[in-house]
Amino acid sequence: MGRIGLFLCECGPNIAEAIDLDHIAQAIEKDAAVSKIERHKLLCSEEGKKFLATSLAANKFDRIVIAACSPKQHETTFMDVLSNHKMNQYLMQMVNIREQCAWVTPDKKAATEKALTSIRAAIHRVKYHEELEKKEIECNPAAIIIGGGIAGIEAALRTAHSNRQVYLLTEDTLGGTIKDQRLLAPTMQSAQELLEKKLEALEKNDHIEIYEHCTIDEILGFFGNFVARVRTSDNKPHSLKAGAIVLALDGQPYVPVATDNLGYGTIDDVYTAAEFEAQLSENVVTKSMVAPNTVAIIHCSGREQLGYCSKMCCVNSMKIAQIFKKHLGNIKITQFYKDLCIPDARSETYYKETKTQGIVFVRYQDISVTRDQNHLAVRVKSPDEDKTYPVDMVILSTGSIPSPQVKRFSQMFNIPLDEYGFCKEEHTILEPISTVTEGVYIISGMYGPGNLYDSVSQAGAAAGKILSSLVPGKRLVLEAKTSTVSETMCMGCGICVEVCAYGAAQLDETKRISIVNEVLCRGCGNCAAACPSGAALHRHFTNRQIFQEMNQILK
Repeated sequence: MGRIGLFLCECGPNIAEAIDLDHIAQAIEKDAAVSKIERHKLLCSEEGKKFLATSLAANKFDRIVIAACSPKQHETTFMDVLSNHKMNQYLMQMVNIREQCAWVTPDKKAATEKALTSIRAAIHRVKYHEELEKKEIECNPAAIIIGGGIAGIEAALRTAHSNRQVYLLTEDTLGGTIKDQRLLAPTMQSAQELLEKKLEALEKNDHIEIYEHCTIDEILGFFGNFVARVRTSDNKPHSLKAGAIVLALDGQPYVPVATDNLGYGTIDDVYTAAEFEAQLSENVVTKSMVAPNTVAIIHCSGREQLGYCSKMCCVNSMKIAQIFKKHLGNIKITQFYKDLCIPDARSETYYKETKTQGIVFVRYQDISVTRDQNHLAVRVKSPDEDKTYPVDMVILSTGSIPSPQVKRFSQMFNIPLDEYGFCKEEHTILEPISTVTEGVYIISGMYGPGNLYDSVSQAGAAAGKILSSLVPGKRLVLEAKTSTVSETMCMGCGICVEVCAYGAAQLDETKRISIVNEVLCRGCGNCAAACPSGAALHRHFTNRQIFQEMNQILK
């Protein structure tokens, strides 16, 4: 199997103080399984990388094992050293003896034995590693952004630069839900002024093409090379090519049709917050054209039906209250809430400012709205009281729900939905706006409920992903650890197609076998694990490699 080198990293005191590396070195020497054992205080440092490169040149290793920290943190670091030394980077196996041994096993002897077992397993595994070659493809640095709300506009402005075209598509007019708002909480900035400023910036940017009132028929392709078939309002077809897609559709306000106890749709002068703000004029009046003296704003309307908090409703309710105060200074406003969601310090300040204007907050356990001859009546039940408040108008603060288009685009790009109908991110912490389909990003109402600042932040994150991954003139490097299917062993059952989350496995109807598109394959290995005939093979995670590793661990 050639010359195998073992590198032991002390990781400062992290590994050296918790694991007996001398004992490990002596035990491996007795096994006579490696040609040489090297040791360094911090292998990931510049000095450590030079040490690794020098040792590779001097010892002419065919394969190496590195016992250090998590591969998630420094596997690519060491792979780069191998590549620079003209050694195939997949002829290396990394063993995590820091997070999986030193940091979680307080007994030094036990941690040492655990590390030794893992290292022996890696040595037997690396013998069966094969050289893999990374492939490159040409990529298009342009981006397609779907959604004309503030998130889509912001993503377009941040992405469009010289040598990078952006196509902003919306099936409506630009503006999204912000068109129906007067003021923005908690700054109380004019929503229309902000929108006009953004639209002016769009017009001045020569690298942004806008398609309003368009129909998106289909989008095909993969990261770096997508093609969108679009028809404009005059039914003229367009073919738009881009390397990345940003799904930026706004959410839409929930209409509490199921909450009959709040009187919406059956009792006059009961409005949703979105409805009230969209119809707002200079004169705030009731159905009988009389200015209200008392108003109730009910938080979490329909919250039980939705099953989640929309994050922005409570602060928006405070904005509605301040709008009332601006128009009708002496009006009495009571905000009824179950739980207040104050997401940040800025909103906390806004909440305190709202209270200083004489707006009262009352916590409820159960609430209902009825009408007598003269007034609306809000009955509030809580552990402390059972009280009825006579009011002239009721505003229901409702949450945000996914646009009906979310399901369509999730199917188009093979993106799973969560239990509430929003698109699932690839990873909540590591890849919060990415999806399982590489190059497709979700923000705003595609991602989930949130406020304006969330949408702008997500737009910036999406732009950052595109700018850093699709560099004009630079080719895309594909995943090397992909799957392949043996034509002679494949039965064409299609199980691999069903379990592939990335749409890489497909059935060749002519040959009646499965094939893997290596451009789409992300190397998850689902197909190889599920294949009943063993025809699907996951490169770098073959049955032989895994068997050798497990065999040593279980000895």
